[in-house]
Amino acid sequence: MKIYQKVIVAFVVCGIGLAAVIWFTKKKDIPFEIAKEPTPIEAVKAKSGSILRRVSTVGTLKAIQSVVLHPEVNGKIAKVYFQEGEHVKAGEPLFKIEDQMYKAKVKEAEARLELNRQEYKRASTLLERNFGTIQKKDETQANVLVAEANLEEAKIHLENTVLKAPFDGVMGLQEVSVGTLVSESTELATVVDLDPINIDFHIPESYLPFVHAGDTVDVTIEDFDILPIEATIKAISPEIDESTRTVSLRAQMPNKELAYRPGEFARVLVLAGKVQDAVLVPETAIEREGEEEYVMLVVDNVAVRSTVSTGMRDGNEVEITHGVKADDLVITAGQFKVRDGDEVVIVNNTQEK
Repeated sequence: MKIYQKVIVAFVVCGIGLAAVIWFTKKKDIPFEIAKEPTPIEAVKAKSGSILRRVSTVGTLKAIQSVVLHPEVNGKIAKVYFQEGEHVKAGEPLFKIEDQMYKAKVKEAEARLELNRQEYKRASTLLERNFGTIQKKDETQANVLVAEANLEEAKIHLENTVLKAPFDGVMGLQEVSVGTLVSESTELATVVDLDPINIDFHIPESYLPFVHAGDTVDVTIEDFDILPIEATIKAISPEIDESTRTVSLRAQMPNKELAYRPGEFARVLVLAGKVQDAVLVPETAIEREGEEEYVMLVVDNVAVRSTVSTGMRDGNEVEITHGVKADDLVITAGQFKVRDGDEVVIVNNTQEK
């Protein structure tokens, strides 16, 4: 090949190469996007159904009856009839106070009554014989009535030297011993009625229309029972606490073995009827971001974020009170991979898709 032909071929090759470089450089400046594949997710339809209205709260055990015993007369303790922690019956003697002085008071009152009766009898006889006056008779009669009252009071004081159990219950710790000088302000011991036993608790005022006296609640004593115990609501407070917007309730449960004691902490589950036509979604569909709860819906194969308000929970289902309607498609798996507006494809159920 001649030299000039080689030069021409070289120029042509260089031109082609230069043109390719220029074309490739311009091609890089042209914007383009790679088509994103839809994100596979699992979704189900929100359903409409009924759900139990449950309220979980805490309560405190309270005795049915509890009283601190005080003497009704002054004196020294002569005898103690019970053992601490012992079960006693109503009317059983618990303490004996020395009674010699009170017996003497009874005898004194009896003697004074007898004297006043004699004076009244004498005044009545004199009046019948026209030697006395009606005023004298009335005075002696009044003295008789006063003496009778004094004798009755003396007998009551003597009877009160024996302090008896006011009701069936369990004795608390003894605060005094034999020989202790006591007065009406002295605390002797406590009597507590433990069977049955009360549970006091609170529920939000919004549940008040669905709870009634006679309803059953489930009570679980912390670190004691595995299975809950049934208790019956006995009373509902007529007032609502303005600061907490709650209402106080009192339930009652058996305590035959005296296993439960006042002051113990308890968990109370209140069943307040059913919510009809509730919108229900699986619990796995609920996501949280700070204080906000939300779900990801599928609308025309696009993920849509919806802020929700939740209500009752029943097993793995959650009631949605705002943000989702029945038959809405709710993402239950894979929602962490999508954002609001992403295209999705349902892979768990072709019918849902």
